[in-house]
Amino acid sequence: MRLRTHIVVGTVWGFWVGGPLGGALGAFAGAVPDVDLDVGSVGRGARALGALAIAGGALGGYLLGSLEVAGAGLGAGFLLWALVRLPHRGPTHSLAMAGLWSGLGALLLPDPGLAGAWAGGYLSHLLLDALTPQGIPWLWPLTGARLRLARWRTGSLWDHGILWLSGLAGLGLLGWRLLRG
Repeated sequence: MRLRTHIVVGTVWGFWVGGPLGGALGAFAGAVPDVDLDVGSVGRGARALGALAIAGGALGGYLLGSLEVAGAGLGAGFLLWALVRLPHRGPTHSLAMAGLWSGLGALLLPDPGLAGAWAGGYLSHLLLDALTPQGIPWLWPLTGARLRLARWRTGSLWDHGILWLSGLAGLGLLGWRLLRG
């Protein structure tokens, strides 16, 4: 599926479980599995953010005299550097990585709705990519076998349909929340 479809579906899910902030977290999480794309906005953004984290960690650690700040910046930067170099629809498209992502959300986000938006946005990406002919390696690292729930091509009528139906559902949800007060 296209990035915009992942973002819209993640937004609607996040808004449903976590309100407006949940929508933003769901949108972000819906795009994250494609950090392994060497082209496109997500991969380019991850490379830039990784370089910024490395530089910021090194500089911040030096200025503050803190090994923790330096370690966090360097660690985050090198993690992003490594993720960008993974094969597309590889480990970032697995239940193992979704579990790590969800666990991180549970640690960082004390509100269950926001943690649900964080986890659900990521999982929605996996579900949508499982609908494509390439499928995804759900059980990586146990096996590289790919799960395919359908054979809908990226950019196909199905992709557009999911995008538009999700957008309409989001508008309906927004209207419902506004009417409820």
